[in-house]
Amino acid sequence: MPQDMSKISSMMEGKTLEKDNIKRMYQMVQSASDTEEKKSVMKHSVFFVGQLPLKDGYRVDLPATERLLNTTVPYNELDEYMNYLLDGLTTQTLLRQKENGDYEVNMKFEKSIAKVKKIAYAYSLEKENQYKEEMPKVKKMYQMGTKYYNAGDYQEAAASFMNTIEMAEYRMGYYSLALMYYEGKGVEQSYEKALYYARNAIVRGARIAEGLEEDILECMRKE
Repeated sequence: MPQDMSKISSMMEGKTLEKDNIKRMYQMVQSASDTEEKKSVMKHSVFFVGQLPLKDGYRVDLPATERLLNTTVPYNELDEYMNYLLDGLTTQTLLRQKENGDYEVNMKFEKSIAKVKKIAYAYSLEKENQYKEEMPKVKKMYQMGTKYYNAGDYQEAAASFMNTIEMAEYRMGYYSLALMYYEGKGVEQSYEKALYYARNAIVRGARIAEGLEEDILECMRKE
């Protein structure tokens, strides 16, 4: 591991893509006036760029960024905080907005951003490693939930899947709960909650949830 956990945690503390931190970063950008303050904001903001999903190494992947924000921001506030994040970073010149609305990394800061992305990646690996010992129990719990689901005992299935999330933020637990909220089985039907759990599954590596995400969004557009 390139960094020890305490050092990574110290560097990342307060600089994650969470609702309050996004708004705080945006407000800092808007209020920065003197040179030293602008330097402080730039240092703070570069951590956000380091965590943004990128395509081809420099273009911001907007759908993937929405998924990531959806894990910390309520769905009905998603657009607002997406704008906070991207507009703030554009104002700081860490990102550039093209005429077609896409955002890309300002190559002037490429080295700084690359360094922060490595730190963010190491941090995520350490976070995953925290659940290493729990995973055998989690997978058994998930299998139990699957058996309940196939037997039509949907409430017990939902409880089991929720346990896998609480125990280890298990991606397949998120996916299965997303499906249950989408179908309204064992839980009160909710497309908003289904999308929340589906996107949590996707950002944790469950590509199986991508098709479900499309179905949920299609249903939400029809409402």
